[in-house]
Amino acid sequence: MQQTLWQDRADGIRWPQSVFQMLALTVVAMGCAGIPDEAQAKSGKLGVYAGTVAVSGTRMENRGKETYHADVKISLPLTDGNDRSAMAELSDVDKPSATALITQWEVVGKETVPDERDGKLDSWHCSIAAPTEVPMNASGVLNLDYRAKTHSMSIALVATRTIPLKCTHSRTGAYKKDLVVSLVIGTTVMGDPFKELPFADPARLTATYKLVPPVETNFGPIAMVWDLRLAR
Repeated sequence: MQQTLWQDRADGIRWPQSVFQMLALTVVAMGCAGIPDEAQAKSGKLGVYAGTVAVSGTRMENRGKETYHADVKISLPLTDGNDRSAMAELSDVDKPSATALITQWEVVGKETVPDERDGKLDSWHCSIAAPTEVPMNASGVLNLDYRAKTHSMSIALVATRTIPLKCTHSRTGAYKKDLVVSLVIGTTVMGDPFKELPFADPARLTATYKLVPPVETNFGPIAMVWDLRLAR
């Protein structure tokens, strides 16, 4: 019985609860702020920030820990702006704003209750079969303050298709698993006060930053390096 329960949990394709919570916070916050005219947002007439974000970190899931690294390519069309500030808001529905090359996704876990047959704790280990690129839906916001020369960002990403993992269970042996992956990038998570980082040139936003999300999100520290350039 214990083995069947574990297989059901390990083989199911699920979005992590922490990401649902973060996406919900993003949608609420954007709804309160108001989203500019959709045609203007999609036209990118105010400019588009495009570039890369290298992201790595850990997350606690299903009595185990995930360790990951991804290189994200993302496009952020400015949706509002003037001579004092600018904003890019994302709320993907049909067309993903980002792609991610997943180069590491490792899951290590162990049961908390010994198996009744031999008193041992079952464990498992999964890792990505090969580097895999996936489209990702994005929700969040990029803010720029031209007077203070600072920017902040909070974006949640969820892949639109699964990545394949090769796994080993201590009792049942090798198996395969398909996983929907998700990422958080930026200076803060939605719902927390925005953390502002300086920029030297508004046409190029660069940073090396470590985000420490709230404990309840299940995310560990997230290390990021981004380089976003403005095209008009």
